[in-house]
This record gives sequence, structure tokens and C-alpha cells, in this order.
Amino acid sequence: MLRFEPLGPGLWRVPAFAGESDAANRGQVSNLVLALDDGAAGGRLWALGSGPSPAFGRALACQARQQLGATLTDIVSPWARPELVLGASGVASEAARQGVLLRHWAHAAVADAMAEQCPRCVDRLRQRLQDASVDLDDPDRPGVDPIPQPSDRLTGERGDLGPFRWWRLPRAEGRWVTVWRASSQALWVAQGLLGDGGPPDGRDADLALMRQSAQALATLTAPDGAAARFVGEQGPVMDSGAPARHAAYWDALLAAALAAVERGDDEAAPAPALPGFPASWAGHPWHGFNWQRAWRQVEALVFGAPGR
Repeated sequence: MLRFEPLGPGLWRVPAFAGESDAANRGQVSNLVLALDDGAAGGRLWALGSGPSPAFGRALACQARQQLGATLTDIVSPWARPELVLGASGVASEAARQGVLLRHWAHAAVADAMAEQCPRCVDRLRQRLQDASVDLDDPDRPGVDPIPQPSDRLTGERGDLGPFRWWRLPRAEGRWVTVWRASSQALWVAQGLLGDGGPPDGRDADLALMRQSAQALATLTAPDGAAARFVGEQGPVMDSGAPARHAAYWDALLAAALAAVERGDDEAAPAPALPGFPASWAGHPWHGFNWQRAWRQVEALVFGAPGR
């Protein structure tokens, strides 16, 4: 049973579990946001993200109909993360049973990354889900990996789509996320860029670009002032200071790594606590991964070595 948490008129969050995908959470580790577009002919229900598997996608579409009284008509894949996009075929199957041809949207850069990364990502996700990996098998497409192919592609750096405005921001070289603002209120959705409940997750990212994108998001959202709220990859809704806090974390992490490399510290030493951030973060696995990545990226700049 999924929970649809109201965020305002015509807006809901499907909360994610914290941490990594496993058999217990069945891969539901990315927040989803649903929005009802009353201005469209007949009304359309949109979802930013479709979940981690066809089984989840079917449940999302079915329970949205039951609990919200509306049929999912449009889904968006905001960035190439399997836990956020592999539910697309299940949503499409359930929508078809309800007499709706689903539209699946993604920025062209995100769609290209999905096509390149998803085959490897599906294999890794199967391993994490263990017995629950059966969710990845789509009964409507037996023997076929649940790799979505968006039917509609966005281009450019920003635009309007249904009940949202959107912007494209970099996460790594050649890898992008899209961030979204509800047209009806100052609610921003930034999966892949923001998160709550612990240190940010910078795995597979260029941390300098993550800092840059968080700063860019803070600038974009400045006109909304204190009214701005943010939904990230995981965790509850965040306040208007979330982008600046994320930028400050990446800035402090990169500065600490630069100082450590220049001192010749032992790169195998535990990740240090960062002043101004919770002491508990020092022992968080994501902070450890971020530290290792920051070290590699700073080391490449200092010594001219290839980044890893």
C-alpha cells in the first residue's frame, strides 16, 4: 500500500524509504511527486518519477486511481536513476487497462543516459533486491528487461510542461538532472540534486558540478523567498535554505579534501567531520563515499592525474 502525502491542492508526495535499495524496501528509495493538471482537457495526472520496477509502476497507477480518483496520464523521468524510472512500463500497462495511452517524458540528455546506463543498472538493482528482484519482471513483456524508452523528449535548458516549469542542471560531465517547480505554488522537486536525512549523495557525480548546480538552484528559487519548499531524492520536504546548505556542504568537503591532499595526509584515513554540519554525518556511508570521490577529483587537479 502506497502513501500519497498531500503537499498542497492537487499535489502529493509518495515518500521514499531511506538508504539503499534492498529486498525489504523493494527499491522504493526515491521520492515521487504527483500533480493534477485541472487546466488540461479532461484533467491529467502527472508523476515526477515512476518508481523502481514494473510491479511498483502498476501499483502506483492503480492506487493513484483508487486514492486520488484520477488516472495517471503522464510520467516524467527526471534523471537516469533506476529506482526512479524503471516503473514506467508498469504504469503504461495499468494506464492502458484504464483506457489511457500514457505519455512518458524525459529530457533528451536524460533519455540518452537511460539508454546507455540502464542495462548495467538493472543488473545491479537485481542483485540489491535479492528475492524482491521478481518485481523487475514485466508480465506484459516476458523476458524483456524493464528499460523504459521515453515517448516524448524535451530539449533546451528550461521550459514549461503540464503543471510544471523545468530546468536542466549538470550532475557530472555529460550527465544531467531536471528540476521542477509546480506552477500553482512554490514547490520545487530536485531529485538527484537535493536530499534530506543525512549528507548529500554524490556517488557517480562531479562534486564541483554538484556545488555549481546547487548554487544555480538557489539562484533560480530566490524569487520565491521563504515560501520555497523542496522535495529531494529522499527525506521529507525541505525549507527554502536547502540548496544553499547543499552547496555549502560540497564547498566544505572539496576544501577539506584539497587541504588534506596538499598536506600529504593518508587517503585511507576516515572521512573527517565538517564544521557546521552534524557530527553524525562523519560516520555516514554516503559521507565516506563523498570523501573518497572528493579526494580523487581534487588529487587530479593538484597532480594532473586522471580523475577516477
